[in-house]
Amino acid sequence: MLTTEERVDQLEVIFARFVAQAEKDREEARQERREQARRLDAFREQGEKDRAEARQERRELARQLGDISKRMGTVVEDMITPSLRRIARGELGCGEEILFGPRIVKTRPDGSGRRREFEALYIGEKAVMLNESKTTARPEYAKEFVEFLRSGEFSQYFPEYADKPVAPVFSSLYVPDDIVTYLTKQGVYAVGMGDETMQVLNREQVATSRAP
Repeated sequence: MLTTEERVDQLEVIFARFVAQAEKDREEARQERREQARRLDAFREQGEKDRAEARQERRELARQLGDISKRMGTVVEDMITPSLRRIARGELGCGEEILFGPRIVKTRPDGSGRRREFEALYIGEKAVMLNESKTTARPEYAKEFVEFLRSGEFSQYFPEYADKPVAPVFSSLYVPDDIVTYLTKQGVYAVGMGDETMQVLNREQVATSRAP
C-alpha cells in the first residue's frame, strides 16, 4: 500500500504531465491559429489578386468588344456604301452626281462648334441623299434619325444645299419589317440586303407619300 508521500509524488507527476500536456495543447492550438491566420491572409491576398485580375480581364474584354463593334460598324458601312451611289442616282431620283462622300465629319458653320458624322452623303443635280447606316437596325436608331430630319439641322450643317430636296435613307444589312413600316410612315427610305445586293425596301410607298 502506497504511503501518503508516495501518493503525493504520484499526484505531482500526474499533475506535471497534465500541465505539460495542457501547455502542449495550447501551443498546438496557437500554432493552428497562426496557420489558420496565415492561410486566411493568403486566401485574402489571392482573392484580392483574383479580383484585380478579373477587373483587368473585364476592362480588356470591354476594350476588345469595343474594337470589334467599331470594326463591325465599319465593315457594314463598307458593304452598304458602294450601293448608295447607284440607289441615289437610279432609284431615288437625285440626278447625276455632283459630290459623294462616306463618313463625312462636318462642323456647323454657324460658330456653334457642333460636329456630326454623316455615314454617306450624295449630292445630286436634283436632290441630296442623306444616309444613316447602322450595324443593327433598332427602333431607337430609326427614331433618332427621324428626329434629326425633323429638326432641320441638316441645313444648318450644309446651308449650301438648303435649296435641294433631301431623300433620307436609313440602311442596314437587315431591316426588320416593323422598322420598315415605321420609316415608310415617316417618309424615309429603308435600304437593306436583297437577294443579291442592297435595295430600297419601300421605294414605291415612300415615293408616293413624298410626291407633291
